[in-house]
Amino acid sequence: MPAYYPVFLDLRDRRVVVVGGGALGEEKVERLLEYGAKPVVISPDLTPVLSHMVQAREFTWIERGYEAGDLEGAFIAIVADTSDPAVNDAAFAEAKERNVPLNVNDVTHQCTWIAPSVVRRGEVIVATSTGGASPALARKFREELAGTSRTGSRHPVMDYADLTPILSYARTEILRKGIKITPDHWQACMEDDLVDMVREGRNEEAKMTLLARLMLGAECDCAEGTCKMWEDLAVSTDGAHATSAAT
Repeated sequence: MPAYYPVFLDLRDRRVVVVGGGALGEEKVERLLEYGAKPVVISPDLTPVLSHMVQAREFTWIERGYEAGDLEGAFIAIVADTSDPAVNDAAFAEAKERNVPLNVNDVTHQCTWIAPSVVRRGEVIVATSTGGASPALARKFREELAGTSRTGSRHPVMDYADLTPILSYARTEILRKGIKITPDHWQACMEDDLVDMVREGRNEEAKMTLLARLMLGAECDCAEGTCKMWEDLAVSTDGAHATSAAT
């Protein structure tokens, strides 16, 4: 994995090209607008939210798929829709030719920058990154720092960095098998005992334990977009808070 140089960019009035107008593209555009960027979205269609935003002239929409030359003048670029590997490859080649920093979502080897997990309060911003090894771990850090985590971990948040190798391994295995695991299920599977195992040198046991938990998410009867394990954590956390308040 490359060692990414951490940096905060001033995107005010900068042209940022986003390829893809789906849910992820929507998320990227909304975040870019928060920081004053001038997004240009290249996509044959848009989500309802993005359609409303483009009607309000909040960003520029090029109503077609990506074509060579689309990165001209871009300060940075994001490929949010990675469903077509040929587009990913073409955008990567053009970005390299034009020296445009590129993020290809979840295709780390084609990224020259990656989006960190961010917690913001006023003017203070804390950004964390796992170097693309584990988006789930980056989210874990964000929620622990923001105080919104459901797990109630007894470990300091930095102890979870020790899980990076096994999380990366598990992510590779899940992708290789073509299995879809919801982001919430990933969070529900990252329990304190995994940290204990790794810190005690029981890495193989930690890998197998994590994979077994993740596979529950592949075979469960949860409704689309939900995770019962994650919802149960919310209930148990609320109960713990209620008990604490009562005592």
